[in-house]
Amino acid sequence: MDFNTILTRFGFDSSNFVNKPINVIVTEKGQIYETEEEYKQHICPYCNFQSVFIHDYSWINVKLSTTIDFKETLRIKRIRYKCPKCGKTHTLPLVGIQRHKTISDFVLTAIRNEFYEIQSFTTIAKRYDISLQKTLDIFDEYTKVMPRRPLPEYMCIDEKHFEGDTDGNYAVVISDFFSGEVIDVLENRQMPYLDEYFNNIPFKERSNVKVFISDMYEGYLSIKNKFFLKATFVVDLFHVLKLLTTALNKIRIRTYNQIAIDDSLERHFMKTNWRYFLMDQFKICHKEYHSKKFDTYIHYGDIIVRCLKLNPIFWDGYNILQELLHYDRYDTYSDADKFMNRIIAKLNCSGNELLEKVAESYQRWKVGIIHGLAKNQTGRRFSNAIAENNNSHIQKVIDVAYGYGNFRRFRAKVMLVLTYKNQR
Repeated sequence: MDFNTILTRFGFDSSNFVNKPINVIVTEKGQIYETEEEYKQHICPYCNFQSVFIHDYSWINVKLSTTIDFKETLRIKRIRYKCPKCGKTHTLPLVGIQRHKTISDFVLTAIRNEFYEIQSFTTIAKRYDISLQKTLDIFDEYTKVMPRRPLPEYMCIDEKHFEGDTDGNYAVVISDFFSGEVIDVLENRQMPYLDEYFNNIPFKERSNVKVFISDMYEGYLSIKNKFFLKATFVVDLFHVLKLLTTALNKIRIRTYNQIAIDDSLERHFMKTNWRYFLMDQFKICHKEYHSKKFDTYIHYGDIIVRCLKLNPIFWDGYNILQELLHYDRYDTYSDADKFMNRIIAKLNCSGNELLEKVAESYQRWKVGIIHGLAKNQTGRRFSNAIAENNNSHIQKVIDVAYGYGNFRRFRAKVMLVLTYKNQR
């Protein structure tokens, strides 16, 4: 085989080797290419003595293949030199392979590129026919430095459940609202940690943040008020709706347990079709519901009304939710303010402790909620949908690996997949 072709193909410098045809050994699983390192006169790297001599030779095998199906190996007869003055031995570096490594830079680059995809380390190890620990070592070395990105002007902050070698049960994910890029992943959402993290970010960088988007977690509000005073605070509308749907769901359960007649169509429907009480009624009211148990055909709108009539509180809560689901009708801050005041008033008038508690939360977070309702200068509403989407991808990262115990490794993997993949 041509001397230069095989070496150049795998990123080696042919000038480091004896210029003669490479000996090819064919095996059952692939091929072995044999070559010899060329002698080079040089000074001693330890004492700078002007002349060294050959001490001995040794053979090393370097992995070249990027697939387990066909294994290619470069077998090199390496020269070990010795200095007659200081007596120390050494070898010269070779382009294409790192010192004390048995995997070529060509394969190493291919393995590193695999880290940017959502897949397990075990899968990568099997694909390149290396051990899992070797794969982890390569990953840890490659991601030794994994800096966060600069804080964006429009910042989303959300948590993701994570149980590993950290003190808390939640990791915090910071994202860019417009680009979707993950800015950083923090190991927990406890206030002392968040306080220290943001305190170490330069004031000028924090001052660039114009919009701070989060859910209704008190810790995030504290961080916003302490470190992002000039930023507009926005509460994600998904969590606003979730607060009311959770309360309404509890009222539904009370209704079918305490009020509905046993073995009735209403009780059966409320128990098995809870999602329909949390949806926009106009999307389902004309669709037909069929109960095999009662051999009945009835429109969803009709059976839902029959269930709501069993409990006036259930009826009131449902109607308030239906009104809240049409928040998209209110684009300006003024209209959104009036809308939320009306919702809060209706919840307070319900006389139900669950709905009144929702009203209390809405009142406390009203300014942030209104900022989430009103459209911004681009004609869009600020939300944490970007963060939720990133959390979905992060969950896939966790699932394919069957969980992570090492947070540093978990953070590095997330940053590679969701941030640095598009910047290569």
